[in-house]
Amino acid sequence: MNTLVTLVIPFYNEELSLIELLPRVKDNLEQSGIVYEVLLINDASTDGSNAVVEKFIIESKDKNFKLIRMHTNSGQTGCFKKAFSEASGEYIIRMDADLQDNPSDLYFFLEKINDNADMVMGIRENRNHSHILKFSTALYNLLIIMLYDSPLTMHSGSFIAFKSEFVKDIPFKNNDHRYLPLIAINRGANNIREIIVSHNERIYGSSNYSLLKKVLLGIPELIFFLVRLRFGFYRK
Repeated sequence: MNTLVTLVIPFYNEELSLIELLPRVKDNLEQSGIVYEVLLINDASTDGSNAVVEKFIIESKDKNFKLIRMHTNSGQTGCFKKAFSEASGEYIIRMDADLQDNPSDLYFFLEKINDNADMVMGIRENRNHSHILKFSTALYNLLIIMLYDSPLTMHSGSFIAFKSEFVKDIPFKNNDHRYLPLIAINRGANNIREIIVSHNERIYGSSNYSLLKKVLLGIPELIFFLVRLRFGFYRK
């Protein structure tokens, strides 16, 4: 497979996770035989995350791994906006840095990419999340089903692949990274595949999402997003 694939991994204070994650990502990508680049987006971490990435790049001698440093903490939306503008791949895969996404599942994404999918959604087999996150995800999906005609089984997730043409030059608003699958569909993605992926328990650190962020603020945010989507704000 000669298609260039860009893997995007944003991170904030994930020093311990990155020590384990980066070699596993490299091993799985090399075993796949694809042409790849990995963009590691440091969202102004205050721990040793940056040093871990720099050390790995030097010691691995893999020039396909690239570190991008955000000057201020910009959140995941800011990280993806920067990463998508820098990505060279015909496809872009996004995954989290906290080890909850399994790098060995990259094979299943690449299999669907090889079949010319426009988007590949990773559906988590077992969601190792708190009750707050599980509740907010269920509510999020219910609202989308009620307010928007979507072909997807699930609308949230961190492990997703896109043809880059559907996510390049998005006029991002705050927290639009949460709605990338719907934006891609709105921009013409129609050959959509869903695959089952594993979801591990978080080993290091803790989630920054609270009930306030996920539910009380998330509902009006979602409604405003759907209004923008309905009126063509994101169309190319």
